[in-house]
Amino acid sequence: MSMRFDVTTMAVETPARFAKLVSVVEDADCDHLWVCDSSLHARDVFAYLGIVANHSERLLFGPNCNHPYTRHPAINYNAMATLHEMSGGRAKITVGAGDRPVMELGYRIAPVATVREMIGAMRALEKGDTANFDGNTVTLKDTHLSVDLPGPLPLYMAASGPRMLRLAGELCDGVRFLCGTHPACIQFALAQIQAGAEIGGRTSADLDIGWTIYGSLRDDIDLAREECKSLAAWFPQTARHYAELAGVPADTIEAIRGAYTGGHFDAAGEAFKYVTNKMIDDFTIAGPADVWIDRLREVAALGITRINIFLLRKEKLEMAEALAADVFPVLREA
Repeated sequence: MSMRFDVTTMAVETPARFAKLVSVVEDADCDHLWVCDSSLHARDVFAYLGIVANHSERLLFGPNCNHPYTRHPAINYNAMATLHEMSGGRAKITVGAGDRPVMELGYRIAPVATVREMIGAMRALEKGDTANFDGNTVTLKDTHLSVDLPGPLPLYMAASGPRMLRLAGELCDGVRFLCGTHPACIQFALAQIQAGAEIGGRTSADLDIGWTIYGSLRDDIDLAREECKSLAAWFPQTARHYAELAGVPADTIEAIRGAYTGGHFDAAGEAFKYVTNKMIDDFTIAGPADVWIDRLREVAALGITRINIFLLRKEKLEMAEALAADVFPVLREA
């Protein structure tokens, strides 16, 4: 089964190092490079997507993901339409509910109804005519997009929860879903996407579906595990249903939820002491290339063909280089 690869990263590298990372990802024949919209936890997402547009020729790109409160959805859409024009039609827009970085700005994680409105408003702008949209949170009044799109601007969703996954299946062109590596979690998430697609009068085959995995690729497996504790702790706190599906004991879930604090997943240090190696293995990939190759083959056996790798290693550029040199070529040969 042929595997396709995407990469997601936070904009924490300097602009010069990030430009090198863009080249590495493109030269590795990845399809997409996604940049997190991380509020104040990283550099500005649109500025860094501009680096992608200007330092690549083939690479598709977009945010992972824009959310409805920190900017009006029409402003997000206009920014991506501009990047779509700049890049000759290589941009995609990804929406989602947001996470803890929006909470420290005084917002809440958006409910499904508001994300649905966000998608509706963007679809109204997509038509190219005067757009009106009257939602409870999102409003457009006689709005017109000034950018002439060079082609369709695909609309994706980044999601974990069942209701958001169903919404993605119903309304979006693609979805990048985060659920960990445990087979029961992957099967659950895929079932939600399929159920949403059926609501929208289609099947999951009509969507570009990619599985997102956070992880650290480095030879020092202990250090890689340390870098992955943050995301392993995130699951009991924010996506409890996956922790339960993976068999995390109830007392561990409650201990993590009681200790979890911080504006970003890597800031919840008090919760990390409850994370076990099994949790790290069930929700992330940590270790050298052979570990990554074995784990990704296991996931591919479940029918996953598109893999979106979130770079958790501190040195993002070096992890991208290691993936390109030691992981992607082996998996593509299989």
